[in-house]
Amino acid sequence: MSVRSDARAGVTVERVFVWGAAVLVVAALAGLVVGPGADFRTATPTADFEGSYDNATGSVTVTHAGGDSLAGRSTQSVALVVTDADTNSTTRLRWANESSGLPVSAGDSISIDDPRVDSDDDGDYLDADRAVGFYLDAGDTVEVVWTGRLLGAPETRTETLDTVTVGNETG
Repeated sequence: MSVRSDARAGVTVERVFVWGAAVLVVAALAGLVVGPGADFRTATPTADFEGSYDNATGSVTVTHAGGDSLAGRSTQSVALVVTDADTNSTTRLRWANESSGLPVSAGDSISIDDPRVDSDDDGDYLDADRAVGFYLDAGDTVEVVWTGRLLGAPETRTETLDTVTVGNETG
């Protein structure tokens, strides 16, 4: 009887060892794929944006200045939230979404104007890519807002990636 008990004990120890080794291998591979220090609760792309204001045309141009490309696989939309500093009113404008305009990559830009100036003298005062219903003045802000879900992140997030202040030449 003692031979049979020892055989069963050996099989059980082998199984525990094999399963333990498998768990360690899977954990090590997950660590390599995810990378050290990854925190999916706060995962957002990292991108820089610059802005320039043209007082003559009443327009602001926002340019993706570098960093992560905002691509369709992880990005649902990129929007601009323009805030009038005088009245604290805001307007949300679409830059790109899953059906058009993605990816937004380094060098891509969008122009926003106000209804004050008809810069091309065609009788239409809205000459840029998008328009706001108030005059753009120094101190107004343009936030670049990303909505999406990075690979492995638990849920969709909406985050402000950068803020450009109108009248601030450096963005």
